[in-house]
Amino acid sequence: MPTMRDSSLVELASDLIRIPSPSGREEEVARRLLEAFVQLGFDESYIDAAGNAIGVLDRGPGPVVVFNGHIDTVPFGDESLWPYPPLGGVVADSRLWGRGACDMKSAIACMAFAARDAAEVGFSGTLMVTAVVQEEVGGLGARHLSQTLKPDLFILGEPSELKLMLGHRGRVEVEVGFPGRIAHAAKSELGDNALYHVARFLTGLEKLDLPKGGWLKASTVTPTNLRSFPEESANVVPGAARLTVDYRNIFGDEPEAILTRLEKLAPEAEFQIPVEQAVSESGGVRLSFPRINPPYLLAEDHPAVEKARKVLAEKLPASGIPFCEGSWWFATDAPHLALSGAPVIGCGPGNPELAHTTSENVPLEHLHVARGAYKALALAFLEER
Repeated sequence: MPTMRDSSLVELASDLIRIPSPSGREEEVARRLLEAFVQLGFDESYIDAAGNAIGVLDRGPGPVVVFNGHIDTVPFGDESLWPYPPLGGVVADSRLWGRGACDMKSAIACMAFAARDAAEVGFSGTLMVTAVVQEEVGGLGARHLSQTLKPDLFILGEPSELKLMLGHRGRVEVEVGFPGRIAHAAKSELGDNALYHVARFLTGLEKLDLPKGGWLKASTVTPTNLRSFPEESANVVPGAARLTVDYRNIFGDEPEAILTRLEKLAPEAEFQIPVEQAVSESGGVRLSFPRINPPYLLAEDHPAVEKARKVLAEKLPASGIPFCEGSWWFATDAPHLALSGAPVIGCGPGNPELAHTTSENVPLEHLHVARGAYKALALAFLEER
C-alpha cells in the first residue's frame, strides 16, 4: 500500500474503492482513512463507537466545520456488466471507476486532502472530516454523529456535479399487507387471491393526486417490491401479499397523512412504516428508528448558503465548471446531521445518476476541482489567519 508521501488524491480514492465496504461492514475502509489522516498531518484520528472514521485538525478557539460523507456502498450486482472491475479503482478515460467512485468515497478523499490544504494556509477553529457508516440503510453513523458532535456547519459531499445543494425531499417506506385466502389454483374460486387486492391498489396508486409546490416540487410514490404467500408454491392461490412502497415527500406531506392517503385505496389492507433496528459493526451502538428520512432544505438566504454561494460562484467558474445550485433528487444523511443543530450544505464530485449503477465513475477533473472548492469553503467558514 503506498504511503501518503508517494501517493496522491486519486490514489487514495482508488484505495478506498478497492476495499469492499457494504453497509454494516465498513471497518477496513475506515482504518484506511485513519492511516490517511495520520499521513496528512491531522492532529487526531479515531473510529467512534458507531464505526465512523473521524479526522480532526484543531487550531484553537473558533468555529467548528465538518466535512462529511459515507463510506458504505450498495452491492455491485453482476460484475460482468461493469466496464471495469467494481472493486478495481481503475483510472481510464480520465475517470476513476468502481463502486463508491461517486457515491461517495472520492468526495471523502477530496475532503481529507482539502482539509490538509486549508491547514497549510492556516485558520482558527476546528476542521473535521467524518466518514460515516450505514448511510445506505438508514443512517446509523450520521444519527450517532449528530448526538456526539455539535459543529457550526456540515459540508456534505454527496455527488452533485459540484452544484451547491440545499436539501432534498424526504423518504417514507411503507409496507402494505394484503389479505386473501389460499386455495388450489385449479379451483381458484374457493380462495381469495391477494394479488387482485394488490392490483386494485396499484391501479389507484398510479392515479393518486399527490401534494405539489415549493422548492422540492412534488411528492412521488413508487411501488418497489412485491411478495406473495405461500412463496414456495406456484399452484396455490396466494393467501396474502406484501408490497413495499417508496414514498418521497415534500414539506407538509407528513407520514401520518401519507398513511391515511394510501389506506383509502385499500381499506382491507394493513399499512405500516417499518422500524429499523440498526447495530454498529462492533455492536457498540444500537439505534431503533422508523424508516423515515425527513425532507431537508436550507433557506436560500441562510447565511451559510450565502457564504457558500459566494465562494463556489467564484471558485468553480475559474476551474471551468459553471456555478449552479439546487436540491438532490435522492435522500441523504442531511436531516440526520441537522439534528445536531448545525446547518448542512452540499457539494460533491460526480454525476449522481451514475450512483448505484454498473457504470459508476467520477471524472478526475471533478476530484481536483472539488479539492480546491472544499479548501476554499473551509477557509471561508473558519477564521483564516
